[in-house]
Amino acid sequence: MPADDPVTRDPAGATTRYLRVRDRTLRILTDSPGADGLVSETFFPPGMLGVHETGPAARPDLTVVDTAHDPATVAELLRRTAETAVRGEYELTRDYRQPRFDTEGRTVFVLRDQNSDEVAALIRTEGRITLVRPRSGLGDRWLTRIIRDAATRIAKAAGSLVLHSSAFCHEGGAYLVVGDSGAGKSTTAIALARLLPSAGWMGNDRMHLDRDPDGYGVTACPLPLAVNKGSLDVMGITDFGSWSVRAGFPPAGSDWDRFHGEDKLKLSSQEVSRNLGVRVVPQAPLAGVILPRVDPEAGYSFGPASPAHAAEVITRNCFSLDDNLYGEDWLRVPVGRPVPPSLDAFLEHLGKLPVLRATVGSAPDVARLAAAFAERVRA
Repeated sequence: MPADDPVTRDPAGATTRYLRVRDRTLRILTDSPGADGLVSETFFPPGMLGVHETGPAARPDLTVVDTAHDPATVAELLRRTAETAVRGEYELTRDYRQPRFDTEGRTVFVLRDQNSDEVAALIRTEGRITLVRPRSGLGDRWLTRIIRDAATRIAKAAGSLVLHSSAFCHEGGAYLVVGDSGAGKSTTAIALARLLPSAGWMGNDRMHLDRDPDGYGVTACPLPLAVNKGSLDVMGITDFGSWSVRAGFPPAGSDWDRFHGEDKLKLSSQEVSRNLGVRVVPQAPLAGVILPRVDPEAGYSFGPASPAHAAEVITRNCFSLDDNLYGEDWLRVPVGRPVPPSLDAFLEHLGKLPVLRATVGSAPDVARLAAAFAERVRA
């Protein structure tokens, strides 16, 4: 397949949709029902990562085209490109580099997931990104990944502060659950979302915060909720064996049944809502922060966090300058000059809000935390 073919015409019979990301419009085309469905499932509910469906735009800021082919076709495209292009490298994700091929008017990037040998290609031209990838479940995921990458870069350019954090919503306000990897962010956030009346779960791993006249607004990033059986045990969940999940369960013999196992069960926001019985809230005003510790060997504790400790944990988990998920801006998403966020301004604002510490190690501890948290917020 010549590299000109996929970038000069849209795929026949493709599904077309338009997504509004803050002040930018993305035109999305795909000839794969699986990829189209995954986009809908990922950016659920509307507003996740600031992404909303919108009407057709005569001049979208970026067009993303997704086309599925046989692996041999993808390999042939890359082989022909390599014969005439200048070869280089790029950073697909942090510290993970892949080949790129530069020719006049376009650049072809090799796409390869770190956990697979399957190869796809992305062709970048002016105002257009074209995916040429195999017909496979992994191939279907590339479109969502590109949209998420573009939306993140749009948010950062607008001045979003990005924190390594989970979050839940209570009485209309967002409570960040901030901590290092393994601290129990996801467990604490989803447990409180399930136990508190009128609560909701916002997301897993990272949150975007934007300054507004009343403080900060929190927007969730649509990454899967990753939990192991130890976390499910702490939350008192026992019916997980009956769940039907897209990603499937970790294989037998893996360490997912440990409390800190590396292999985890991954749930989309729709699967979280369906299986855990909680509503998903994509955006809410910031109301407070919890710094968690989930440890079956530790005793229960709950109380205010010192400003110094909160500042240390939050600063260590700020992704605004060095996000470990995204590499260089190889997509060249059309955005204005970035507005650097102020972490100091955010920490100063936290002085007006409840900032709490909590340690739990069992299902009774989690129930105790929910009751204590609700009482503290009311006070």
